[in-house]
Amino acid sequence: MTAGRGAAAAVSTLLALLLAACSSMAPPYERPAAPVAAVFPGAGAGTSTNASTNASTATPADQLDWQRFFNDPRLKRLIELALRNNRDLRIAVLNIEQARATAQARDADRWPTVNAGLAASRQPIASGGSSSLYTAGVQVTAYELDLFQRLRTLSDVAAAQVLASLEARKAVQISLVAAVATAHLSLTADDEQLRVTQQALVTRQDSLKLVQLRVDNGASSDVDLRQAESLFESARVALAQATRQRALDENALVLLLGQALPLELPPALPIAQAAGLPELPVGLPSEAADAPARCAPGRAAADRRQRQHRCGAGGLLSEHQPDRQPGPGQQ
Repeated sequence: MTAGRGAAAAVSTLLALLLAACSSMAPPYERPAAPVAAVFPGAGAGTSTNASTNASTATPADQLDWQRFFNDPRLKRLIELALRNNRDLRIAVLNIEQARATAQARDADRWPTVNAGLAASRQPIASGGSSSLYTAGVQVTAYELDLFQRLRTLSDVAAAQVLASLEARKAVQISLVAAVATAHLSLTADDEQLRVTQQALVTRQDSLKLVQLRVDNGASSDVDLRQAESLFESARVALAQATRQRALDENALVLLLGQALPLELPPALPIAQAAGLPELPVGLPSEAADAPARCAPGRAAADRRQRQHRCGAGGLLSEHQPDRQPGPGQQ
């Protein structure tokens, strides 16, 4: 009876150890609450209810189509070129491929490698015939028994890195679209400013000629002439500054595009029409508070990285546990 109780206690202890070994050592992850308000500050109860209703029916911010958001054909073409050739976006895409390859390698470590072979040979015999020999075999290489979920945790780390890379690519794409739109509007404003400055220079030049004519006929003094010359030179300086600023903004746009500006671009809209963007859906702050990961890819990427760090902590803890690799005789 005593021996039976001892065996039962030993089996219970062994089962408890096996259950503990099969559990992950990664600490649980809970997403922190977003420190943002559900509605605009100062909104009343009725406004809060209407905003929540509109937010539930409005299109999520990350699903807004930029092709319909911008109405300038030239800007749409520029954004398409940037999404195709921008170097930062290419790096983000390559980071996704690298993370996926790492995740596949980590997931493959959890399973044994199986090799199979088949061979055939034929040789003559003394009686004049021939004998055939066929051999087939299956070999399973040594692998680690994932008792403390170390390999599973490392696989989860790689999977979280893939998701973080995907969210980072979304953030880069949204930032790129916004940067191209800003650069295009700045360049359009520079063209308008350059046009006004050139007109001002022509006006100052005509005024200088008129003052010079008045001085030559004794109708004005040299003081008026010097003042007109000063205004003319100031207009020339303003034109040089406007030309330099336009060159800087054009260079910034070329850097975002990853190529020179094509010659066959559609004509740009006037600044008054190009700057007229549609309004965002009412209640968008409520939506951003309820679904921060969807509305903010940068935050979603940070959330994925936080999960990755938690899984990595579990992997480090499992490194201190004994591993088990069965030998060839135990396969």
